[in-house]
Formats: sequence, C-alpha cells, structure tokens
Amino acid sequence: MRNALCLEAFGTFFLCLAAAVAGEPLAVAAVLGALIYAGGPVSGAHYNPAATLGWCVRGRHRWLPGVAYVLVQLTAALAAAAVAGLLAGHDPERTAAAARAIDEPVFEGVFHESLAEFLGTYLIAFVILMVATSRRTAGNGYAGVAIALAVYGAAVVFARQAPTFNPAVMLATSFRDVFAAFTAEGETFKSLRSELAFVAKFTPRYLLLAVLQLAGAAAAAFTFRGLFPEER
Repeated sequence: MRNALCLEAFGTFFLCLAAAVAGEPLAVAAVLGALIYAGGPVSGAHYNPAATLGWCVRGRHRWLPGVAYVLVQLTAALAAAAVAGLLAGHDPERTAAAARAIDEPVFEGVFHESLAEFLGTYLIAFVILMVATSRRTAGNGYAGVAIALAVYGAAVVFARQAPTFNPAVMLATSFRDVFAAFTAEGETFKSLRSELAFVAKFTPRYLLLAVLQLAGAAAAAFTFRGLFPEER
C-alpha cells in the first residue's frame, strides 16, 4: 500500500504540474500517458479522484484504500500548485483580472461548463475501466495510449469550456496563482489577498464542477457494470 500511495502522489503531482504550468492538452496527455505506464503496475495509475471513484464503484478497488488515494492525490495537487506558482511567477494582469472577477456572478455560464465536465469525465472514466480493468482487455499494452488519447480528445472537443476532468487538476490550477502571489515584489499581501478572495468566491463553482466530475466517473462505472455484469 505504501508504494501504491507514493506512486499516486508522484503521478498526481507531475500531472497537475503539467496542467498548471503548460495547460496544453497534448503536453498534459503525453505526461499522463507516460505516468500511466510508470505507475500502472504498482497503483493502477489513477492520479484522479474521479478515476478512483470509478474503480471503487466498478468493484476493482476497495473503498478505504480509495479514500487514502484521494487524500494523497489532493495533497499532491496542492504541492503541484505551489511549485507551479513559483515557476509561473506573479502576473499583475492575472491578479487584476481576478480582482475584477470578484464582481461577476459565481455561476455565470456554469451549465455548459458542467455539461463538459460530466460528459468528458464520463468518456475518460469509461475508457479507463475498459482498458485498465476489464478481463476482455487484460494484459494489453495500449492502456496508457488509449487513456491519454481520451483525455486529449475530450480536452479538444470541450476546449471552449476549459474543463479539467479531474478534481485534483482543478485544485492545482485554481490555487496556482495564490502561490504565485508570494513572488510579487513589493505587493505580496495585496496580490495574495486578491487571489484568495477570487478562490473563496468561486469555491462553490469549483465544488459543483468537482461533483459533476465524480458523477461522470460513477455513471461510467455503472454503465460498465450494466454492460458486463459478469465482471463484477
């Protein structure tokens, strides 16, 4: 269990770092594919609380270790946010945009974003369950490629909504600028206050999107169980 948790922390950290620093779907998918091959034999290479939920609902992962996975994933995401913030550095324009956004409605445009998160996570989770947990594809060598392609494809299809399909990645990208504020010369406190106010105001939106990501993964697991009841 220790090695599995260490691999989950390692993989989630670098996946979140790629998303928070680069943000380019191809780069994120490439990093994810490599990490799946690296950690798959040890931890299953979840790197995503939604994926862990899908494995648990599917019946291929126990619930208590699943909770441990999620805690490790979220901790690694915060660590990645800190490193990404230091790498990206303070951007006065981003901080100014965050300050202006305080006056915007929290849930403006959330319907389309929610739909993208649910459908994209559903697709990715179903691909994961098919190529990484099904007896029909056991021993295949293409799981990492298939999952990476699913992530890349979903990110491109729903690019307008800028989804993450992963609560850990969303946590890292949301807090990156908070940590970046510590690099603001002469105005650290002001920048930090603006970034924290932005995150605090939009936390209900982030939580809603995270719930829909989890719902998408759970729906994919129930779909799998409905299609292949003999694999329970």
